[in-house]
Amino acid sequence: MSSEPKKFTKEEKAAIALKAVSGDDAAKQELAEKHGVTVEIIEQWIRETGVQPVEEDVDEVALEASDDFKTSVDFGAVPDKLNYPRLVFWSIFGTAVIAIMIFALMAIYSYTIIGTEQQQSEASLYFDINELQQRDQATLGSFGVVDPEERIYRIPIDSAITIMAQDTDD
Repeated sequence: MSSEPKKFTKEEKAAIALKAVSGDDAAKQELAEKHGVTVEIIEQWIRETGVQPVEEDVDEVALEASDDFKTSVDFGAVPDKLNYPRLVFWSIFGTAVIAIMIFALMAIYSYTIIGTEQQQSEASLYFDINELQQRDQATLGSFGVVDPEERIYRIPIDSAITIMAQDTDD
């Protein structure tokens, strides 16, 4: 060893301390000889840097798990926790909405059918009245036989009025 100690940086001291902590006393001695320092100085560096030994062979792992996690692992999946009151409420609500919609559609259909039937009836009645009026006009304005056995005949209304007017003048 030389009379003057070598100057080490903090990083070098930390690296040497880590190697020393990872090994046993023989490893500390070898590091001390290799770097030209004493074992006490290396132990001082270990305290200064706060280096902890690294355990490479870890056989046990401790896990903390909640009861829900344990149940899920045993069950194979997360068990369902249904909110039955909410499920019943939405089922009834949905059924009621659908029933109201069906009722509304039936009412609209009924209203439409009744309106259409009424329009057809009015159109048919108007057609029938017009047809009757035209047929009556044709009957009143023409000559024809009403009952041949009784010798009843039909004459146009204008002619009948004229004949009646002549009969009253005489």
